[in-house]
Amino acid sequence: MRARRQPGPVRRRRGSANKGAASPPLYPAADPNVIAVTATDDRDRLYEAANRGKHIAVAAPGVDIVVPAPNNGFVSATGTSFAAAHVAGVAALLIAQKPSRTPDDIRTILMSTAKDLGPKGRDPLFGAGLVDPLKALEYRVSNGAAPTGAAPPGAWVAVQ
Repeated sequence: MRARRQPGPVRRRRGSANKGAASPPLYPAADPNVIAVTATDDRDRLYEAANRGKHIAVAAPGVDIVVPAPNNGFVSATGTSFAAAHVAGVAALLIAQKPSRTPDDIRTILMSTAKDLGPKGRDPLFGAGLVDPLKALEYRVSNGAAPTGAAPPGAWVAVQ
């Protein structure tokens, strides 16, 4: 990552590992045992350097995210890693709410409550859509079915 100083206490960093649409699926996100997360900006547009593919489960904010930096500063950072942290936080809240939830339960909830973005339904750009923490926490499983493409038990959140 490279950092660029800007006026004031906030600096900006952008990741460069992903190559967007030109990149093949990257691991661990492309592993069927993980929940692949892509990044969006403040207008719910796909982060240009985010990978695409049928393995993408959900999207979360990942562009110009303010995060802590050394020396009591802050950095405005961009990348799928920041989106994955957002999803991991929602997953942690779901587990705190009900500790018996499995990774498959978490994936089902995240995907079932996501705000659909892009083409209708699950797609290779946004997966099931933008994670909605409030809807996820209010979700009640009415049937045992998981959404299409659900990860096997033991899945983990990973960046793409």
